[in-house]
Amino acid sequence: MTTTAADTYLVWGLLAAAGVAVAALSGRRPDAVARPARVVERLATGPFLRVALLLGLMWTGWHLFAR
Repeated sequence: MTTTAADTYLVWGLLAAAGVAVAALSGRRPDAVARPARVVERLATGPFLRVALLLGLMWTGWHLFAR
């Protein structure tokens, strides 16, 4: 199975839509949904999660660059 550019754009579009939805929901109901900045802050404070976050950002950057 090969991945086309349309598949890639669809995935990135869905991720962007989910990010916008979470940001909007966290603004309307801050007691129920954590703000995205707070989630990243929490991930960056733990030693193992910090490494996972960094590796995820590196992977994303590499794949955006390689396309």
